[in-house]
Amino acid sequence: MMNNTQDILKESSQIHHDPHTDVRSHILETVRRENECDLEELVRACPSCTWNQVFLEVDCLSRTGKLRLLRKGNGLYSVRLSSSATG
Repeated sequence: MMNNTQDILKESSQIHHDPHTDVRSHILETVRRENECDLEELVRACPSCTWNQVFLEVDCLSRTGKLRLLRKGNGLYSVRLSSSATG
């Protein structure tokens, strides 16, 4: 009986696990800590994710007003919290 309960709990935790939330949380924590950082720094801060995964989350966070994506020129971007996210 104990094994069945443990199996159900394990399956339940796997079903509700959202990898996007993990990446999103890590990005927000990194940007809060650094105040502003290059997109490439964020990619290095999320070694289990691809550049595309990090950029997708940064894009979503910027579209929802949580982050600002700033063009630095020559294909370089930095990321910072938006003023609405800091208040």
